Amino acid sequence: MAPRSAQDDPEYRRNYPAFEYVHALYALDHGWTGQGVLVGVADDGVVQNAELAGQLSSLSRDFGNVTTSGGTQARNAIGDSFSDHGTLVAGIVAGKNDGTGIQGIAPDARIVALRVSDTNTVTDKETLGRTLPAALDYAAANGVKVVNISLAKSDASEPSPTWSNMVTRYAAAGGLIVNAAGNDAEANPKGYLDLNASNQAGWIFVVALDENGSGVTLADYSNKCGAAAMDRCVAAMGTQATMDRSGQLVLFSGTSAAAPQVSGLAALILSKWPQLTGVQAGQVILNTARDLGAPGVDTVYGHGLVDAEAALSPASPTLSNGVTQTALAGSAMVVPDVLGGTATATAVRAALSKVTVLDAYGRDYSGDISGMVARPSAARGMLERQMLANAGAGTSRFESPGFGGALGYVSAPRLAGAPAGYSRLTWGHFAMAAGNTTVEAGYADGDAVQDQAMGLAPTSDVARAYAPAYDLSLGLRRPLGGGAEMSVGVLGGGDRGRAAQGVVVGLSRGAVQLKTGWVAEKNAVFGTPVGSGALRFGDGTRSVFAEVSARSHVGGWQLAGYASLGATRLRLPGDTLLTSAGTILTQRMGASVAHAMAGGWVTLGAALPLGAVSGRGTLTYADAYDLAARTLVYARRSVDFSGRVDPVLSVGFERAGIRSSLRAALMTQVASGDVRALGTWRTPLP
Repeated sequence: MAPRSAQDDPEYRRNYPAFEYVHALYALDHGWTGQGVLVGVADDGVVQNAELAGQLSSLSRDFGNVTTSGGTQARNAIGDSFSDHGTLVAGIVAGKNDGTGIQGIAPDARIVALRVSDTNTVTDKETLGRTLPAALDYAAANGVKVVNISLAKSDASEPSPTWSNMVTRYAAAGGLIVNAAGNDAEANPKGYLDLNASNQAGWIFVVALDENGSGVTLADYSNKCGAAAMDRCVAAMGTQATMDRSGQLVLFSGTSAAAPQVSGLAALILSKWPQLTGVQAGQVILNTARDLGAPGVDTVYGHGLVDAEAALSPASPTLSNGVTQTALAGSAMVVPDVLGGTATATAVRAALSKVTVLDAYGRDYSGDISGMVARPSAARGMLERQMLANAGAGTSRFESPGFGGALGYVSAPRLAGAPAGYSRLTWGHFAMAAGNTTVEAGYADGDAVQDQAMGLAPTSDVARAYAPAYDLSLGLRRPLGGGAEMSVGVLGGGDRGRAAQGVVVGLSRGAVQLKTGWVAEKNAVFGTPVGSGALRFGDGTRSVFAEVSARSHVGGWQLAGYASLGATRLRLPGDTLLTSAGTILTQRMGASVAHAMAGGWVTLGAALPLGAVSGRGTLTYADAYDLAARTLVYARRSVDFSGRVDPVLSVGFERAGIRSSLRAALMTQVASGDVRALGTWRTPLP
């Protein structure tokens, strides 16, 4: 297989199976190499061979004695001819990544050799572990957060207060012991009897795996995790490439080789997030291990095979505005066209191109979430509605004394998937006279989709411009005398999670009409869905508005126009990154002229869609992490909501005869260059 990156080199490949199964390349490619982390190796000492040159910390210490023909005394040698085992273990953790030989899983970590053996040069024998408690106390006092113990108790059949207490003290200091499970093919790891509620947080046992051609399985020599320790147990690869004390490259097998792979992974985590304790790094390792064997934590593999990529990836990251943390997953922002359109979306994306989040373990990640900011697309079903409106539309009207109404519908039996006789109600309007008062009710009666699609009549329904989601209305009209008329209406309804309600008061005289009103939206901003999670654009709006419209005839021309102003406040909850917004002032206007021509009417129209003329909001988000203070650092970015000007120009023609009708239109949005052309011709067939 061809190299996948610069780190996938011959040195990496010398330990290919062990590295690949735990996804070690992920850490190397991201520059997470254990830098700045001290890993204790409690063993028989460490010799500084070629792979460990410069890798041993000055904190390394010999806790053992040497017996010679002259007696017993403190040895004071970090490594010597007896230090075979510890040297192999140290190379698995921190062998240098220098292009030659082998490399460790955390090649920039530093080894604190904690020599806990006693040697006898007369008998050429070595004993291990007598001074292990003193070594762990020393590690805790000197900030060593991880200690690898690839040793087993000499008598594991009985609990040992010495072992139990030393782990308890180290765990209380935040330290993590990574302990080889043992190589006796037993049902439990060595030392499991010393595991208790006081020390388990700082203790991880490691069983060894072998590659079997189709995956991995427990090595035949390895102890299992067992029922008592399985919740504090993981698996790692049991054969590792390393360098012995003489400088030879060798393969080293056993749970003693598996444990330092886990210790190295802890170093990778702690190098990226030094604010964590060893105990916390251990919890990450347990929770991100790849399940093996029976589903869930089991007595053979415990939590499963350790996984560097999973352990270094965010777990349930959250966005913060300085007050509340909210899950990043599922968050999205949709920037309404009314509030600056592309310019606002660009500013928001620039702000969110560097955001810092915390995950479930308090680890900070910085990255670009600008891709979670979107512009609104055409409403779902709009194309279908336009096609139906122009291809299968019909109207039914009825009148009786004091009552009348009209219904709009579409009938489209030829559409794919539509049953025979398929029809749909598109709008309705009803009126009833009660003395000199008229009661009116409507269903989507302001949704002039056909006229808008044809470009023939820009709508002057001001309430729908501010709150498109409503579809029901109920109102009263009453003459005031002198040709004036007053109207009061309430509106409400919604769809797809959006809702709107409001009140509109109108006053008209002749061809001039004044409207004013109040509307409130839920889960929408000027009809645009707000998005979701901490990125959503608030929870809705409250708007007040006023509009004047007029119609007149000049010679053979028919003139119509409207203009409106409004003020809107966003409804901002406490959990969004948009933490404040002032009053947003908006405007809209339109005009059209029509003249008879060629047996029909030609209409020219110009409109400025609803847009913000002033208004700003503030995004508050974390863009860094202060390691010393252990806290997020917040940025506040002001965003301008104004500036969107995209006039719509249209020209249309319509002619209606006894047996046929023709409509055609051409529309263009000046700023965006969007051009649409539509036409319909209807005639009854024999």
